[in-house]
Amino acid sequence: MISARIRPVWCTIILTVLTLAQQSNSQAQGLVWSIPEPGTSVKYAGTYSQVTFRPQSSKGDLSLEWRSTLETRCLERVTANYHGEDVPCVWLEFEAVTGQLVDGSLESGPGGQRIYKVLVPESAINGLEFFRSEVPNAYLPVVEGYEKIGDGKVERFKLPVLQVFPLLTQLLINDRLKDEGQENVTVTTGEYPAQKVTCQTGLEDPSTRTTNQSQIWISDQIPFGLVKWQIRIDREVKTPADTRDQFQKSSEISIDMQAVEITSNATSKLSTPAAE
Repeated sequence: MISARIRPVWCTIILTVLTLAQQSNSQAQGLVWSIPEPGTSVKYAGTYSQVTFRPQSSKGDLSLEWRSTLETRCLERVTANYHGEDVPCVWLEFEAVTGQLVDGSLESGPGGQRIYKVLVPESAINGLEFFRSEVPNAYLPVVEGYEKIGDGKVERFKLPVLQVFPLLTQLLINDRLKDEGQENVTVTTGEYPAQKVTCQTGLEDPSTRTTNQSQIWISDQIPFGLVKWQIRIDREVKTPADTRDQFQKSSEISIDMQAVEITSNATSKLSTPAAE
């Protein structure tokens, strides 16, 4: 179980990325760039680490690390009514777990596991065409869906969209992106020719300044298109009366995720009417 000391720090991470989400325009959902065959799943794994800088503490800076997994599953393609029209849709399922390794097992603690099963119009998955759309999707539109948080019950997903950032990932890609060109990337599942995209997004108010630097590698040779991603979130603080040049670095979050497993017989983890 995650200790009481760690839970408040994790809450700070969530608040930080929520604030960035509210301020970022034309954001890409980031996790699904293409639709593979039904039954396909890709599991990503990596680390979340945070350093809290404490220059006045005799104990020095506080460093914490979590392990994280994210699995994306393509379950079934169907035709469903969306905005009054019958359109091709796909059932996607996302399972995110963040916690600490205890005796070789990932202990997530309360709320550390999230599963979302959503029916999405296929037209919403348009790969890099996202950045040429007149109205970019910062989310996945949802026809219907289900969710399960921690040890809670499976419930209907009541929102019209799934906001991938920050519910599932802190990956933040928007219209500030830079195309860094092609490079070969080697991860646990293999080597892929990939397009590297970087994006830096900042937010500042009179007392805090937060910067999200995201890097993502995309390839059409891996299901869903996502190979790996790396993120750094810097938070600086000052008093409202101080000038901007008096911001002091408060914390640094580093996230490193990569594809570690691909399967072709995935099934839903949720028992729902749609799965019966």
